[in-house]
Amino acid sequence: MKKQVFLFLFLLVFLFSCKKQQEYSETRFLMDTICEIKVVSDNEKFAKKVLDETFKEVERIDKVFGYSKDSEVEKINSFSGVKPVVVSSEVFSLIKKSIEISENTDGAFDITVGVLSDIWGFKKFSQEKNFVLPKKEEIKKALSLVGYKNIKLDEKKQSVFLTKRRMEIDLGGIAKGYSIMRTKEILEKNNFRNFLINFGGDIYVKGKNKDGKPWKVAVQHPRNKNEFLTILNLTDISIVTSGDYERYFVVDGERYHHIFDPKTGYPKNGIVSVTILHSDSTIADALSTGIFVLGEKKVRDVLKKYNFEYIIVKEENGVLKTFVSPGLKNFVKSE
Repeated sequence: MKKQVFLFLFLLVFLFSCKKQQEYSETRFLMDTICEIKVVSDNEKFAKKVLDETFKEVERIDKVFGYSKDSEVEKINSFSGVKPVVVSSEVFSLIKKSIEISENTDGAFDITVGVLSDIWGFKKFSQEKNFVLPKKEEIKKALSLVGYKNIKLDEKKQSVFLTKRRMEIDLGGIAKGYSIMRTKEILEKNNFRNFLINFGGDIYVKGKNKDGKPWKVAVQHPRNKNEFLTILNLTDISIVTSGDYERYFVVDGERYHHIFDPKTGYPKNGIVSVTILHSDSTIADALSTGIFVLGEKKVRDVLKKYNFEYIIVKEENGVLKTFVSPGLKNFVKSE
């Protein structure tokens, strides 16, 4: 009798463990982009419940770091040059991390370029119809308000002070990566070990897909929408790309994009796309912008401070050249 009971229980466990794994996904428009989360599970009801809970957290983050009147970032900006603003530990930590990355990229990544984004028309890019180039005087005036060193943090009071009036911070270059890491934490807390997070092309993958294979992630060709630079088999890593093809406008045959050089006030020319692979999406998000501005010649200086892989595409006289980190040389053709 005991053997029969044992055999019955064994069969139940076996059948339960063999329950087919499926991919469950949900997509929503948040942070001004399309956000998708895909999980591998054998429990559809639980998977959808967690996906819903996760997106609620992303919505919260969007409100905290976004442009709504009640966001903490907007409060900091509204009191620029007036007084310090006490913020949550979450906002304080992300601003502190942003400053750290600014220092480690020689100021190439800088969250105070929001004023530049505004005068160039990228702050409300989806609503803009007729782009007009800002005048040199406007750019010069805006540049006087750019500089991460003018952000003063008080650790004890947990306050943030922008020392110049009308100065602004914009966490758009790092908040998406942060939201991905928060999503990762929630999924792992709910015992998901295989998932893909894709927030507007900023991606984190963990484990394997429903077929038990590494996730396939394509890196977009910066000049041909129908081509990929490469397709990588990845697991347990983030991959983020910044490019001049994401948000741009053309005036008199000249392309003007949304990634600015904080030292000149103009979109950075030469580099057309930068892809960063790093274990932390927050860092990858910021570095993709920082390296875009720094260029391929200075990438090794940043490599000494952060352990990451990269794909850099540069355009010279209409010809694209690709620069690849040692770890990716077998996967991406460099020229």
